[in-house]
Amino acid sequence: MHSTLYNVNKSLPLERTIHKYTSPDAIPIEYQALLLPDAGIYFRQDAECDILSQHLILGPYSVWLHDILAKDNILIRSYTPIPVFTLQFMFEDSLAVPKAGYTLDERECSGFYLFPGQLHRIPMAADKKIFSFHINIQPVLMGELERRFPQLREMMHGVHPKVSARINSRPYHVNAVCDMLIRSVMTCKYTGAAGRYFKERLVTDILLNFANQHMDALQPFLYTSMLNADSYHNLFNYLGDHPHKEHSLAYLAYMYNIPQEEIDLGFRQHFAISIAEYSKMVKMMMVWHLVVNDVSDVRDIVQVTGFDDAGEMRRSLVEWFGYDPFVR
Repeated sequence: MHSTLYNVNKSLPLERTIHKYTSPDAIPIEYQALLLPDAGIYFRQDAECDILSQHLILGPYSVWLHDILAKDNILIRSYTPIPVFTLQFMFEDSLAVPKAGYTLDERECSGFYLFPGQLHRIPMAADKKIFSFHINIQPVLMGELERRFPQLREMMHGVHPKVSARINSRPYHVNAVCDMLIRSVMTCKYTGAAGRYFKERLVTDILLNFANQHMDALQPFLYTSMLNADSYHNLFNYLGDHPHKEHSLAYLAYMYNIPQEEIDLGFRQHFAISIAEYSKMVKMMMVWHLVVNDVSDVRDIVQVTGFDDAGEMRRSLVEWFGYDPFVR
């Protein structure tokens, strides 16, 4: 019989400094399908809850995925032993944080700066299941990322080095681009260097998308963007389905009956990325898949994807992913 009070404490480390991973063979069969290649695993199971945590180290990012099933009313006590910037995404359900006065809502992202030693107490009702996805970045590594991607500076502005605080006053939205990138991380089957660099780039693009949302938070949403919401989502799907094609704004505006002078801004308002940036992203992902999976002749890939030659394509892959997939 479930208790009526949230008095069963369950610790949830949001970061660790010493890693003693669980062997994948020790994970119950019902969780085996969730395991990611090359992820470090932590698992605990008792009468009150199951907690599966998976850890990916991807360049400057420490990525954590937490699957939590509450069998009784529990109180999650999260903590970090070191200061980190973190982006937290909620899937499957939401969690209220009563003492902090906010809710971690499903399909939204909250940004935090977390200072060690400050615990969060989060009640979770019996029979509730959540999945959360965390991107953690240590402050010293954030400085390097800001030099590479200046748009991150505004996102982290005003953080006090010894006070935990929420970064975004309004939750970031897990839009269709973020959803695609997160699912690509979770379904990536590449191992070793190919998997590490591919997923690192995906996480970078997730971070940049939320940086764009942060910068655009006070910009009014165009009425015509809302009016043409279905057209923008159809355009998004079209670009994703045809990553090998070059698209002019004039052609896309005509194709989807959206004013040409509004189409790029409207696309960014829906997806926090420009049409050109999104087109390049999906094109580079497609080229990576073709090269790493070795399913086509290099000359055919060059011809289909519009590069001048194999050398240009290879340089573009190295620049985008930070790794040469031709090196085996």
